[in-house]
Amino acid sequence: MRRMCALALTGALLLAPPAWAQDHVTYESVTVATTALGITAAIRNPAGRPPQTACQMRLETAQVRFRWDGTDPTSTEGQLLDVGDLLTVRGAAFMAAFRAIRTGGTSGVLKIHCYLDRNN
Repeated sequence: MRRMCALALTGALLLAPPAWAQDHVTYESVTVATTALGITAAIRNPAGRPPQTACQMRLETAQVRFRWDGTDPTSTEGQLLDVGDLLTVRGAAFMAAFRAIRTGGTSGVLKIHCYLDRNN
């Protein structure tokens, strides 16, 4: 029994994010409506912290289109992101250029975590 508990605890420690990662994560929930919008500067470049290097987001509620080439998407132009899809955007330029817009009559909601990705 002790051995199983020790192995379970060791596994949990290996999966837990390091302290530096927890201190550098930002979050926002963005409603994507009829005007193209992006990831806010406040979570890409949080005050008193280094700039984030990656953002991961999951779409809820309704389908949207997105672009990260500096041009706003439209309801018919851009890549589709379906409800439940997970999207990762890496690099300051791509994070700043990211824009999304809804495709239909219902707004989508992006749940966005940005973080300092030390692997890139």
